[in-house]
This record gives sequence, structure tokens and C-alpha cells, in this order.
Amino acid sequence: MSIRLLALLQALALMAFPAHSASPDDPAETVPSARYQSVISDVKSYRPVDPLPWGDVNRRVAPKDGSTKEGQSSPGKAKTPETAPQHKH
Repeated sequence: MSIRLLALLQALALMAFPAHSASPDDPAETVPSARYQSVISDVKSYRPVDPLPWGDVNRRVAPKDGSTKEGQSSPGKAKTPETAPQHKH
């Protein structure tokens, strides 16, 4: 039985690589052209930079609606009774 199994495996291996497939030593075979890509083409620079003015940075990262992460108003802005959150009974 093992001889039959070996013969079957050998036949399957021969069918997987037909004789008309490309050969590495065939000079007439076409190959895709090689292209160069630099190994550092996608590198991001992390060199130190001068700090930006803190006021501009604060305005750029501040919430647009004037609230903080906790949902409370930012310091210096008092809520009027119309805009204050109302609780339900």
C-alpha cells in the first residue's frame, strides 16, 4: 500500500509542474522589469523643531463648541439659564 501511495504522490507532484512551465534557464522567457524604491523613501523626520506660540496651539486644539471633555463649560464662560443643562423630574 505504501508503494501505491508514493506513486500517487509522485504523479501528483509531476502534474503540479507541467513540462511547458517557465524555466529559469530559458533566455526567451519574459520577466517583469525590476524597479528601484529607496529604503528610506517613506521615512518621517522626527528632528526637533522650534515650539509654536502656546496661544495658537491652545486655540487649535480647543473644542469648537466651547465645552471640555467632561461636558462642562470651559473656564471663563458662564452659562446662562437658557444654555444651562436642565434636569428632568
